[in-house]
Parts: sequence; structure tokens; C-alpha cells
Amino acid sequence: MATIPEASYALIGGSGTWGARFPEDLDMPNVELTELLDGFETPYGRSAPFKLLQIAGQPVLRSAMHGMWDGQGTRPRTPWVAAKQVAWVLEQAGVRWAMVEASVGGIQSPDEPGAPLPPWSITINTDYMMFFRPQDDQPFSGGRKRSSRLKDPFCPIMRAHLYEAAKKEPKFAGVYDSGIYVCTAWGRFETVKEIQVYASMGAHVVGHTLAHELPVFRRAGVRLASVGIVSNHAEGREEWVGDSPDSMAEFYLTCPHYLGPVMANAMEALIRSGVAPSEEEDIYLYGLDQFPVEGA
Repeated sequence: MATIPEASYALIGGSGTWGARFPEDLDMPNVELTELLDGFETPYGRSAPFKLLQIAGQPVLRSAMHGMWDGQGTRPRTPWVAAKQVAWVLEQAGVRWAMVEASVGGIQSPDEPGAPLPPWSITINTDYMMFFRPQDDQPFSGGRKRSSRLKDPFCPIMRAHLYEAAKKEPKFAGVYDSGIYVCTAWGRFETVKEIQVYASMGAHVVGHTLAHELPVFRRAGVRLASVGIVSNHAEGREEWVGDSPDSMAEFYLTCPHYLGPVMANAMEALIRSGVAPSEEEDIYLYGLDQFPVEGA
């Protein structure tokens, strides 16, 4: 069985970089690929492969597309199962800091409610909503057997590094240091009415993965920050992402060359800062695993 390497940092790839090999196809001289890692056996099934990178002299674990695909053409894991597998691996590795990226649908501008949020915009997400619960007969508890609150879900330290890195890329239509992400069910796009409801609730972007990752990463003791790159207007506007059915695929082949360096540069800045994560004891709840008491 492969040994999980020790690492304090992780980059979780999403559809913002699934159109290229990370880092091999991208111009990122500050990232070195040191090892390809087969999947690991976890309590939630065998994980997808990982890569071990080196950034600023530190090992960084990398998982592609949220850990959902193994690259062998098999049926993808659901986001909820993949999130548990990745979180378990990161916990075993000792990861404390993780950055995740994903492409999202643009619902409305964070700075101007109701205004469009066009493709190539960037949001550094600050909160999220999810209105369904995945079927789960094996909940993730983490090695420390604790429950966690979801106040301030995204790490402000990493959010700031992502924002600064993204602001330096002129390709982006706009870079916003806030964003409310609404997570919808994997496997289909949303209807016009759904998007209208989400907009009325204050959502700025829509996607399928982030709300699966955040709660299990938090229970695993992994701080998380999230960047979204808008691939298309959410349903309800005449615009989409281009003039042909191939436009979205073309976007996905292009955007890794811009978003990939943002992730690498933000991670490098975090590592070089030397900052240590606080324990944030006020978000964790202990002792709840003793209930219900016998005979209740």
C-alpha cells in the first residue's frame, strides 16, 4: 500500500484547471512535480490519484477535479464521496492549508446586485448555501471525532493571497474579494426559476462541489479557501459563454493557463509568509459523539 506523504499544504483542482495537466502543461516555474501518487485506500473507498508538488521548498499535495476522477475512464465518484476521500488523505498527510478552485456560473455581481457576472470573472468566495443533503450512510467524522460550526467558512489569510494573485492577471473580467456560492446537485445545469430564486437569496455564483468539501475539510482540521472562475452566465440571460455549443469546452481548454498560475502564486505567497494556522477552537464542538446515551 502506498504511503501518504507528509505535507502541510494542498491544492485541490476543479474544472478551472481540468483542461490541462497541472503543472506539466502550464507556465509555472515556481512549481515542481516531484511524484505521481496512485490512489490511497480510505474508509470511504480508494481515492483518486494525487500529485506531490514542491512550491517554495515545501511539499504540496495536488488532487485533480476534486478527487472525482481516477484518469482510467471509470465512473466518476460523486462529489460527496470524493470530498470525504480527499479530506481523509489530507488529514493523514497533516495538511493544514488547502486552496480549491472551480468554474462557476455567474448569477450576479457581488458589487452590484442584479448586474451580470460575466465569464472570466473571479470570485474569492466568502460563504455558501446548499439546499439538499447527499445520501450518506457513512458520515465523515475525522480522526479527532469532533463536530464543527460553519461560521466564517473560508480562511481569510488564504483568501487575501488568492485575491492579490488574481488581481495581477489582466485576462480576468473582474476580480471580487467576496462571493456567495450556491451548491446545486451534480449532473445538470439549473433552470431559470432556480437561478432567480438563488439570486433573490443573495447568491453570486453557482456550482456543484464546494459545499461537499468545506464541511469535511473543516472536520479534518484543514483550513480552506476557494476561488471561482466564471465559465458562463447562469441560466436566464440571453448570453451564455459564446456563440457555439463548443464555446464552453474552448473556455475550459484556455482557462487553466490563467487560473493555474493564480493558484500556484497564491500558494507560494502563503508558504513564504511563514504564517502558522490558528487552532480556532471556537468553531469546534467536543463530546457530541457520546450521544445518544445508552437507554435513551
